[in-house]
Amino acid sequence: MIDRYDWPGGTEAMLRFGPATGPVVVLALPPFEEANRTRTLMVSVLRQLSDMGIAGVLPDLPGQGESLLPTEDAALADWRAAFAACVATLPQPRFAASIRAGALLDGEADVQARWSLSPQTGAELLRELHRTARSAGTPEGVRPLGKTQGTSAHDRIPAQAGIQNQAEQRLSEQSNPGLLPAQEHGDGVREGAAGAAVEIAGNRIGLRLLDALAGADIGTPDRIVRLENDARPADRRLPYPSPWRRAEPDADPALAQALAADIADWVRTWRAA
Repeated sequence: MIDRYDWPGGTEAMLRFGPATGPVVVLALPPFEEANRTRTLMVSVLRQLSDMGIAGVLPDLPGQGESLLPTEDAALADWRAAFAACVATLPQPRFAASIRAGALLDGEADVQARWSLSPQTGAELLRELHRTARSAGTPEGVRPLGKTQGTSAHDRIPAQAGIQNQAEQRLSEQSNPGLLPAQEHGDGVREGAAGAAVEIAGNRIGLRLLDALAGADIGTPDRIVRLENDARPADRRLPYPSPWRRAEPDADPALAQALAADIADWVRTWRAA
């Protein structure tokens, strides 16, 4: 069922699954292209949870999904506020589930516990965006917005250059290389400019959002699940490849079933505690 929720900046849509009472799991997808690659899988997970008597909610966040807000106007603080507002409209007990950088979004929500699949910090997301930009292999991989189709080659930002100032500085302070090396063009993208944004592989991303991501952490999820190619600490490791690495979205029934079963067992454990 498609429903809507209000947050301080407007109204967004949400998908609802399962019963109207009892436990509800609210899902935070990763932003940008990974949302497209994981949405089909995670909708399947929520449907399977509903078959087990556990409600599920998948909210659109400002500037993502079907939101009317332009992607380049999205802000990390707004994502967190909107997710928390969505959760607040739902009955108790409430649980948050996230995948990858979705773990950055649920920290302000009033939930009983948090579950995460391969959580990703803001700095890790920036490095992923860097790799995406470089793999595009064209001058259009990363470019300043607000230019017309006739933008000169001098004004374009190559895939190896672009995001500077605070986003790069914060990454450097964390002993990480900047997301993208310093911009060499004198009239390039500058932090603080009105509407300043870059385009990375088709996603228009505001520099203020990139700056916020540089210092964003995930907190401490109550349960972390990882997949076979991720050796970092986890409460459970599942023998499946990463769905966000696939070229096309895939429901992957076996993985969806494994994730739904893990979330359901986790919710029941918390309720019994």
